[in-house]
Amino acid sequence: MRTNVNGQPMARITEVKIEEGRLRLRGEFAFTCSLPPQDERLPEQLEAAIEAGGQEIKRRLFQESLERAELQLLLAGRQGKDGQGFQRRGFKPYCFKAVFGTVSMRRQQVKQKADGSVVLPSAEAWQTPDRMCITPGLRAAVCDGMLEQSVRQTARRVAQAAGEEDLLCPTECLKIVHEEGTALQAAQQQRAAAVLAADPSAQRQLLPAPDQGPTADADETPCAADLALADDADNEPALAALPPLGFPGAAAAEPVDLDQPRQVDAGVVLVQADEVKVHAQPSTGQQEILVYTTVVLTACQRWCVTAGSSVALIEQVAGLLTHLGVHRGQRSLLFLADGARWIRNWFDQLDVPAKAMILCWYHLVKKCQSQLSMACKGRKHREEIQAEVLGHLWEGRVEEALAVLQARRGEMRTALALDQLVEYITRRRAYLPNYKSRQQAGLWIASNRVEKFNDWAVSERCKHQGMAWTVAGVNALAALEAARRNGDLQPWRQTQTLPAWTECQPA
Repeated sequence: MRTNVNGQPMARITEVKIEEGRLRLRGEFAFTCSLPPQDERLPEQLEAAIEAGGQEIKRRLFQESLERAELQLLLAGRQGKDGQGFQRRGFKPYCFKAVFGTVSMRRQQVKQKADGSVVLPSAEAWQTPDRMCITPGLRAAVCDGMLEQSVRQTARRVAQAAGEEDLLCPTECLKIVHEEGTALQAAQQQRAAAVLAADPSAQRQLLPAPDQGPTADADETPCAADLALADDADNEPALAALPPLGFPGAAAAEPVDLDQPRQVDAGVVLVQADEVKVHAQPSTGQQEILVYTTVVLTACQRWCVTAGSSVALIEQVAGLLTHLGVHRGQRSLLFLADGARWIRNWFDQLDVPAKAMILCWYHLVKKCQSQLSMACKGRKHREEIQAEVLGHLWEGRVEEALAVLQARRGEMRTALALDQLVEYITRRRAYLPNYKSRQQAGLWIASNRVEKFNDWAVSERCKHQGMAWTVAGVNALAALEAARRNGDLQPWRQTQTLPAWTECQPA
């Protein structure tokens, strides 16, 4: 029995019964500790002492329950293999690591008379590892801790909660998170694949062709939309005629009071996609690791999606869009993103009845600022040109913004940076609406939901100074956070399966 510097607990189990599928334990316990000085720390010190005593009682209860459960298993299987019975062959020590500390038990070994094999019936029935079992509760505590703290802090935290120093070493904690994250990511992909497999038309409409998969590369290769803009000047009037608030061929979105929370319109699915970069550990052979993220929104619900590649992310989102009936025209689709190459490729290949994409205003402003900072001759010069260009873009006057840039070419310090900005805007002109009109109508103009999810899932945990990651580590944490935000984490821990997607109904 363990003792604690602040107290000596004693637990004695007097009765353990399993009847009609119910476990019953009865016993008594005693607890002795020195009374702390009568000052402001007395409640704190008594709390710590009683907590330690409580953990000891939990360990005793767990041990007695395990041993009684094993005894029942032996009695149920006393006929042995092929009905020839078995012989007891002594005990083998085994330990479980739980949230309340390490619990040891003696496992009964038996020799099957049928073939002479020596087995541990409880090991086979409970499917426990050979050396030691880390319980699901402790694994969950480690994963929850790692979402907020470093691996060393997490190891100290679970050890302190259990009242057992060095309950788990940091390496074991890291292994647990990798295992849980990898299994969870596989389950997320399998759920999406199952939905898509049940609807072949959705696969054709929502998944890119195998030889045209999206990549995260820079803008070296134009996508279909870019080629159409470059080769067919007749596209420009059509683009200018698109409704600034709604979808091509669909009614304009309903305006919203500016003092009301921004919501997704009924009958619309809003997809905000992005990626986050973190520093990679030298052992990975990479300088940085990309985590791909998406937030999918309807009028009354939100889903968070993460993956280690754009292909895996798109498959998950495609499964969710299938569930929402986007490919059947039951909802319109609106993309709101930073205009990255892989997102534009993805959007361009979606074969759905109604779709539109808007370039995030925040990212557009940020790009203009960075490129003009390199191109212009000083701050005053940059601010003058930037104000004029962004003024046109804010009201959807793309051609006027490009004309300003071309007219000021002779003033530039670095023409290359100017050319890159012109190319950036030109490639994305199909996705530049009248931002002013949308804002006045209380509609979306920025991908702030996915940016906030990026903070929750990656940035706030993984982008501190000096941190470096492996692919498995950062993606495991992102997948766990996504499952937690989606309400999937608890069902996953209980059954090791993910619930089917469901959608709440508007009030």
